[in-house]
Amino acid sequence: MMNEKNYQEAYRLLYDELSMPYIPKESEEALISYYQECRSVIQSDAVQRSYEEEDVEALLEGNFEEQLLAIEQLKKSNVRNYLDVIENCLKKDPNGLVRALLIDCLMQQDVAVEMHAVVNGMELTFLPNYLEPVMKAEGAILAANTLCEWFEHEDPSFLKMCMETLIQECYLHLPFHIDVDEGIPLALSIVSYVKKAQGDEAGFEMFLKQYHLEREHGFALLLEHYGI
Repeated sequence: MMNEKNYQEAYRLLYDELSMPYIPKESEEALISYYQECRSVIQSDAVQRSYEEEDVEALLEGNFEEQLLAIEQLKKSNVRNYLDVIENCLKKDPNGLVRALLIDCLMQQDVAVEMHAVVNGMELTFLPNYLEPVMKAEGAILAANTLCEWFEHEDPSFLKMCMETLIQECYLHLPFHIDVDEGIPLALSIVSYVKKAQGDEAGFEMFLKQYHLEREHGFALLLEHYGI
């Protein structure tokens, strides 16, 4: 069991053996040695888990950069050990990107525990394992298909940038998803966002004329709201 790193079970068996009224002398010394080794490993693991939890909690209560560091730690950990810490952060209505990344951590590890959060002052409850992957929502699918229709043949590299931006935007809406009636307006706003990032405002105006679209029919991007 020790060779398989199952120190808890080995410790229990050793404790039972050492509690016996009689232990052969030739076995006692080895049993005590194994017992002490198991106890040392278990205590060390407990201290490390405690340190990591306190560390993650402190980082999540810090600034934006510290919160991102905490999320990187959570990705490498069993998030079920940090549910209270994560929920405390979510209930403080954190930065949208921080909220999205935390919820994504819960989704990736299929957490089946009811969680509470505050989003723009609104309290809500959700089950991470019941949340649909963001790019499987009807609105996200429609937006992606629309972008492909516009740029797949005309400008594949621009399409790639738009698709990457679309994914980021959809994640920012977690735990909500994009509705189907928001799909085309979202696609239009993604094009505007990427054109603006390229400094190509004139290109966006030409795009609107080409497809007979109106600028005001767009979608208010959270990417712009959070200044990403």
